[in-house]
Amino acid sequence: MGASCLPLIDLDAESKGVDPARRLAVSTLQPSEDRVVASGAVIEVRWTAANLMGVQAVATVVARLRGELAETIIAGGILVDDTGVTQTIGWDTTDLPGGEYNVLVRITAGEGAASDTATGIVTINTPATFEFVDPAVDVTLEPQPDPNDPDAEPTAMLTFSWRTADEEALATGTLELDADDDHDSGNEITLSDITISTSDDLDTFVWNGTDSAGAAVDPGAYTLLARIDDTVNPALVVEATGRVTVPEPEEEPNEPEPIVLGFTAPEEDTTFLATDDPIELAFELDESEDVLVDLKIDPDDDHQNGNELTILSQRLVEEGTTADSFDWDGADSAGAPAPDGIYRPFLVLVRGEGEPVVVQADALIFRRSDEDQPLIALLAPAADMEVEAGDFVTIRWRDDVPSDDATIRLTLDDDDTPDEAVETDEPEREILADRDAAGDGVQDSFVFQVPADLAFGRYTVFAYIDRDGAAPFDGIATAAGQVVRRDPDAP
Repeated sequence: MGASCLPLIDLDAESKGVDPARRLAVSTLQPSEDRVVASGAVIEVRWTAANLMGVQAVATVVARLRGELAETIIAGGILVDDTGVTQTIGWDTTDLPGGEYNVLVRITAGEGAASDTATGIVTINTPATFEFVDPAVDVTLEPQPDPNDPDAEPTAMLTFSWRTADEEALATGTLELDADDDHDSGNEITLSDITISTSDDLDTFVWNGTDSAGAAVDPGAYTLLARIDDTVNPALVVEATGRVTVPEPEEEPNEPEPIVLGFTAPEEDTTFLATDDPIELAFELDESEDVLVDLKIDPDDDHQNGNELTILSQRLVEEGTTADSFDWDGADSAGAPAPDGIYRPFLVLVRGEGEPVVVQADALIFRRSDEDQPLIALLAPAADMEVEAGDFVTIRWRDDVPSDDATIRLTLDDDDTPDEAVETDEPEREILADRDAAGDGVQDSFVFQVPADLAFGRYTVFAYIDRDGAAPFDGIATAAGQVVRRDPDAP
């Protein structure tokens, strides 16, 4: 039914319940409980009336805004004869202002009148309003100058503005970005909460390109939207007219990698046969003055124990040079061929003052006469060791076995000449035999315990590697450090 407004009514002058003669009565049964409803909800109103006046009575159902005297007719002109009436009607709350309402039924017949108010209070919650002001056109997140500090570095920002209000001040909201048209798919990005009051003053938000958690929003084109919810009315989702674009970040100019003194070639362990062309040893440096460079090779990793071979001596590298190289033909700087073996290249850089700088390559060079030749290099002892009977001596080595069929033996000798040459003093003392060269890790070491019958003297450690285990051996290595057993009576 249509609703219309009645003039203001003096409540004090209105009778309650039944008329004095108790021949006219009305009872408003529903709504019987307090409730909060969305604007536009249909409320069930149920009432009953009795008429013993002898003439027809007329009933009117109204909604009265609490605290005010304005009433809105829900239904009117309902005839009630002497049989009475019980009626249920639907009260459509559309277009009513928000607030608390009482529902009452008023009945009149001649000079008689009665009315009754339902016990339940109906609170109509009107929906919040929201309107974007900016962006009205498509915008892109770009660096903007700081109006409060013109000298500051511009920062990326956009300003969004809107007007919103909620009559009951119960609504909450969020400002969001969405890359697609489905705003309930779960991929929306929350930028900020929205404060909603009863006024529709202009609100703004300055966005710096991050979400509410502070994470940068990915590049792309987005719809800017507001999501408003008062928990009573359907949630309100409003899109801004202008779209928001987050551009791809500008590529930073490629800063040149800092030049670090060191080898650039060979990049990996490399076999260098006697029949091969020279091998390149290349290095980088960054010096502000002229320097001198030596290139050396070493069978172990201690580059100051005397077994190093110089292959390039005192090369002048002028200031400003960032890269240099040397093609090594397999000979030392004096022209003598380097023995077959496993070598680590290193360079010694000499400046005008200060200690020389030593830098080694990561890669090894396997200098061999044929491609199947097994090689060995002793790493320890790298310095002389004084021992007594019962002491332990750790011997370590590295080997390279292309065909995986070689064995290793270790010996001590009181001279520095291997036993396949002419023996000068006592025979070599074998301390390890037939070690499979294919093993690595701990198998590339041996702990020798000095026996009591080892005569006083200085002993050289030799390592032999061979495919058939007999002289002439495929590879021979000499440790840089000697084992020294001193005679306490002849120190």
